[in-house]
Amino acid sequence: MLLLSCSQLASQIFLPVLPQIANELRLSASQGQMMITGYFICLGLSQLVVGPLRDKYGDRRVFLIGQCLFGLGCMLCAMANSVEWFAIGRILQGLGAAAPLLISRTLLGALYQGKCLQSALNSLAMVASCTAILSPCLGGVLADWSSWQVVAWLLAGYVLVVAVIGFWLLPKQVMPCGAISLHPKKLFRRYQLLLLAPQFIALALFKWGPTFIYLTIQLYYPFVLQSQFALTQSEFGQMMMLPMGGLLLGSMLTKYLQHRYRISDVMALFWPLLLISAMCFVALPFTLANALLGYGLVMMVFGGYFSLYMGLVTTYFREQSGSANALIGAIELLLFTLLAVACNAYFISVPSDIAWLILGVALLLRWAWGTLFLKNGKLDANSNI
Repeated sequence: MLLLSCSQLASQIFLPVLPQIANELRLSASQGQMMITGYFICLGLSQLVVGPLRDKYGDRRVFLIGQCLFGLGCMLCAMANSVEWFAIGRILQGLGAAAPLLISRTLLGALYQGKCLQSALNSLAMVASCTAILSPCLGGVLADWSSWQVVAWLLAGYVLVVAVIGFWLLPKQVMPCGAISLHPKKLFRRYQLLLLAPQFIALALFKWGPTFIYLTIQLYYPFVLQSQFALTQSEFGQMMMLPMGGLLLGSMLTKYLQHRYRISDVMALFWPLLLISAMCFVALPFTLANALLGYGLVMMVFGGYFSLYMGLVTTYFREQSGSANALIGAIELLLFTLLAVACNAYFISVPSDIAWLILGVALLLRWAWGTLFLKNGKLDANSNI
């Protein structure tokens, strides 16, 4: 839980203070946005290296190296008096954050199995949801109380405290797989084989699909809602906490349903929420309540699938879970961020256009569910999930 919170805080705690940072460092609006998107780009690229390193050398060494880079980046951001130094700090944050992010997803799979693993992953998803809801609010409160530099220093302190805790608590008995080669050609071939596996694509779609819709709406709503419903920036931030609460609700529902149904059944139960969300955009008038409801349903699906997808990656790709999670995360941050930007620029002209994107994702997830759980058109009776 502590490992996962590090990367989430770094990505979201600076959002409320971005205008203040841009003003003091004399950044343009596009440069300020690049401080956020640049972090995601570095995080996505570094996962492709950190994942195989984790599979080969284990958790502890990779985590400590990544956390040191992470902490150094936070301190550089806190001391930065120019755009160049702040940018270097954000790059180091993105490079270092891949280690705690990936290990938080793979560590539980190395320690637990079966129902214990899924229960732990559900708890992890609930913490991730709470962090996503509270991080921007925390950054704004800290900045109002002091300054954005204090926010960066506190983040650096938190990262280093987690590094010490991780040093003592990361299990020594998690044995690395020394047979894994880190040669670039072999790494490329390894990722290529994963991408050619239908089960891998099917699993990844349960992460990629909700993320794509989330990013698309997140880019679209600030301009539309503030202009159409005359919301201030503060009011908009408060309104966004409502649909983001869907993350927590979805993860809580998964934790409850997991004790009563198989994973295949739980994943099928969340799927209709996408259809209802699409109807909110295409069949109902675009009011503030309907806009938040449609977005909230998407976030419920996001939160519901989060822990389930992590558990399935461990089930299907246990010996290379680091590489599998790395490839999923890298494509998510690199490809689908750009795709969301392109959809806002060239496809979405009215809110109802979002409905067609949601329906398209729903169809892809229906194929993914069938690929994972159906055999010859029938539910696989031999599957224990």
